[in-house]
Amino acid sequence: MPARHEPAHGPLEDLDFHPSAENTIGIELELQILDREGGDLVPGAVRLLAACREEGLEGVSAEFMQSQLEIKTGVCRNVADLRQALFPVLRRVRILANSLGYDLALGGTHPFNRSANSAIFPAERYHRIHDKMAWMTYQGLVFGLHVHVGVAGGDMAIGVMNTLVQYLPHLLALSASSPFWGGVDTGLASARSALFRLVPHGGMPHYFANWKDFCTYCRVMHDCRAIEATKDIHWDIRPRPRIGTIEFRICDMPLTLERILALTALMHTLTVASQRLLEERPRARRGDRRHYWIAVENKWLATRYGLDAKCIRTPGGKRRGLAEDLARLLEKMVPIAHETGDADFMASLRSQERMETGSERLRRLYRETGDWRALIDDMKNRWVRELEEGEKS
Repeated sequence: MPARHEPAHGPLEDLDFHPSAENTIGIELELQILDREGGDLVPGAVRLLAACREEGLEGVSAEFMQSQLEIKTGVCRNVADLRQALFPVLRRVRILANSLGYDLALGGTHPFNRSANSAIFPAERYHRIHDKMAWMTYQGLVFGLHVHVGVAGGDMAIGVMNTLVQYLPHLLALSASSPFWGGVDTGLASARSALFRLVPHGGMPHYFANWKDFCTYCRVMHDCRAIEATKDIHWDIRPRPRIGTIEFRICDMPLTLERILALTALMHTLTVASQRLLEERPRARRGDRRHYWIAVENKWLATRYGLDAKCIRTPGGKRRGLAEDLARLLEKMVPIAHETGDADFMASLRSQERMETGSERLRRLYRETGDWRALIDDMKNRWVRELEEGEKS
């Protein structure tokens, strides 16, 4: 008989990659459920999901903790289509949350919540995770943006990962919105990123030369009972064979819908550019494992300093300001963004020489007011104003 923490071990899921004919996109948003009076996280997911079912509202699901809610889009052609699909769902779920006495907020962490008081969502998989991780379970009460982009096959998925791993720190710095944890200023741009390293099989992906190499890894880890399926691999970017995508998981949940759409546009454009390059130069799919080694350090620099980081650009150690490197990258992506229809959404990332990140904004609000409520009000109201303005336009 297996030990209590070892679930029944079935066969590994199908590792056949189901290719996407186009570079379609979809996103997953992790929202915070707040008590309206005190602004703390509240375990409202069970009631809110029941209300969504009664209303026939699709695309809303549970997350690990009962104070989290996940919003998913379907398959979309570009960011304009995604926005059109996402905003009506957000409006309806917000109305339902308000009717139950809850507010919904955006951000990578809650500023002052004591995570040890959190309740796990009542699902078998989540309780297995809790049984495995014990105390560390509650350090994972963080909120992220996940973006799926369709790719042409398994080898292409690995090739795109090999090409884009060097830009994961840039995406993290752009999205950073989690400077506080448990009422403490961590000094980090992304406390979420640091905390998520506690998750088994989290953080930067391993290097693989091709799809066969990745499948071998999955089978070994499955046979060792380390994973049950590829979804148990929580890397910052990972392949999703059943739905034919690569999934970017590096980002904090931004504070605004504008930043969410802009980041999605950038990830979409980067994937299109990478796939085109690899179609022209198939040997480049093997990538350069040195990019993975360097990306680990650059991710830490982005976690700590955000856009102020000095990132490593070459194996020889040449450094460049991350904000400057990002500006160069965005400039390169403009022609493809125009082709995909994403240029208008990506424009906000290029509209100012040095934009304010979510973490910088939250720190500034706290230093100006000394009041957690100012941060909570910003996290729950700012994106709602965007929804209202979008409804008028």
